[in-house]
Amino acid sequence: ETGEIYCEGVLLANAHIFITKEMGKIVREDIYIEKMDDIDGGGQMKFHDIYVDFPEETLKRDLSANAIIRAREFWQYENGGGQVRSSS
Repeated sequence: ETGEIYCEGVLLANAHIFITKEMGKIVREDIYIEKMDDIDGGGQMKFHDIYVDFPEETLKRDLSANAIIRAREFWQYENGGGQVRSSS
């Protein structure tokens, strides 16, 4: 499966370190330059879109983490949800 690492403000070197550490394989890297508005100080900024294949175990771990986050949001643990209460 091909996934996209999408993080703003991540240094390119840090993205490559993460990919290597997680044993990912870069499938495609798109590089483009956008002109900045004067309100942003003008000039140009270079962007990299990196598409990566990660091993199956990494994908399973990420899917599991996402499932935990969704369950936490559903049960609202921070607000006392999901707790068993006695009826007495």
